Amino acid sequence: MPRDSTTDDWTSHYVAANGIRHHYLEWGDPSNPPLLMLHATGLCAWPWKPVARRLAEHYRVLAFDQRGHGDTDKSDKGYKFEYAGEDLAAIVEAMDIDSPRVIGHSSGGLAAIIASKLLPGRFDRVVLVETRVSNDAPSAPSQDLARRAERTRMKRAVWESREVMFDAYRTRAAFKDWEDEPYRQFIEGGTRLLPDGRAELKCLPETEATFYGMRDDLQVEQYLNELPGDWLLLLADYPGSQRLDDPGVQRFSELVSGSVVKPLGKGSHFLPMEYPNDVLNAIIDWFGD
Repeated sequence: MPRDSTTDDWTSHYVAANGIRHHYLEWGDPSNPPLLMLHATGLCAWPWKPVARRLAEHYRVLAFDQRGHGDTDKSDKGYKFEYAGEDLAAIVEAMDIDSPRVIGHSSGGLAAIIASKLLPGRFDRVVLVETRVSNDAPSAPSQDLARRAERTRMKRAVWESREVMFDAYRTRAAFKDWEDEPYRQFIEGGTRLLPDGRAELKCLPETEATFYGMRDDLQVEQYLNELPGDWLLLLADYPGSQRLDDPGVQRFSELVSGSVVKPLGKGSHFLPMEYPNDVLNAIIDWFGD
């Protein structure tokens, strides 16, 4: 499996917040405006690298591993999306980050929504990438989430090596359209090497499945009402994806006065890994820099 050839452009750090130790990757000049990046359930900060490197030309980019993912501590009280939002709010306060811009993919976007409600007026512009903004979206009805949780619990947690996992995952439906670099970063950053050389998923299948099982318990609308700030929601295009005319998307637009919804007309739920340049360009346009 190819290795990361650009390890000199980022650094690894930890911050204690909300009772656990959170891991993050950092790029850019510390004097630049802060930009926080949050990944989707089951992933980690590493696949953000292609986008983060470009944004680091103008920002201090901090890409966090959510609890139970990557090198952030596991949760001692279970896993809920509300905890992810509380974590982000606690991190911002612990690091005294003023007016950060935020990019959240899927559940990372939910964390941004919840944290913004906990810290009203604290965030600058926010980009949500493929974040499900209602409980009635056709993209993930309850039965699909339940099946996804069941399938996730059956995932293989330990592989003979990263190379074996790399080859096995590459043709799977969820990964087959990813660009090479974010895919490689997921394999390398999302696994830890055991003493015998085997590779273990850092986000255990049970952790990922628990998040899926909790999704229907999260009433997103309670966080959207009078949500402050400017929000861009980027949508992919696949069977069951969120659409402009979905009631939940329309409700999001009504409740969040500073919101814009932009369909990109391509990609799956893993849009940032399949079309990082398109996502990057939309982010740059929204930030207006």
